[in-house]
Amino acid sequence: MIPSKAFAQVILLALSSLCLTAQAKDLLAVGASFSQIFELQPNGEYTGLGVDILNRFAQQQSVNIHYQITPWRRAISMVERGQADILIGPYDTPEREANLAFATKAFYRDNMVFYARVGNEIVWNGDYASIKGQRIGKMQGWSYGPTFNEQTKSLNINEFVDIKSGIERLSRGDLDLLATNSRNTNAVLAQIKIPKAITPIMPIIDVRDGFMAFPKQAKFDPLRTRFDSFFEEMIQNGTFTTLGQKYRVTLPY
Repeated sequence: MIPSKAFAQVILLALSSLCLTAQAKDLLAVGASFSQIFELQPNGEYTGLGVDILNRFAQQQSVNIHYQITPWRRAISMVERGQADILIGPYDTPEREANLAFATKAFYRDNMVFYARVGNEIVWNGDYASIKGQRIGKMQGWSYGPTFNEQTKSLNINEFVDIKSGIERLSRGDLDLLATNSRNTNAVLAQIKIPKAITPIMPIIDVRDGFMAFPKQAKFDPLRTRFDSFFEEMIQNGTFTTLGQKYRVTLPY
């Protein structure tokens, strides 16, 4: 029989070994391509605020982190099923919270807005009745907030898989309005030529905060807890503010 003190040492050693094993595992972070948040450069390097935060987290935790850009719905599904460890950048919704474990604090903020063709007089005053009859585009899988979701049920809505397609359709006159955010839209506009300029119109649709999210399964809880602690330290020591300025991203705090 092992003496109690020696037994305790054996248990402690075993737990330490398990922790080291867990710390040494590779992590997979997934998401769609989000300007300034999660991007793949021509040289194969992943960049953006989300990547920078996770690289620092991985370094602190002594783990390896790998990245993969996929269609948005596939990325969500991978994390829901535990096939990936981290989802970069989802807006929180009650539906998503049922299947994903969100980090405690968001790491960026977007204003959701309507874009219209320059010179096309569209009356938008925040009342959805004012745009009834307009042809409206939105991005597939994006969350625009509960008010938008409810108020647009009876409107003429077209969904697009990528922003570029929505912008081109709006510019050609196939749409009257495109619901999107300025961060992603401006990035695409800088890369393409369109026949007629488009511009955001006020007021904004809603404000949405983006998070890191993790699988809901209990075995991923320690990872989320460690990330929450790490991210809080980044906020408190000013590193987070510095990174926000570097990537020109609006921060929630």
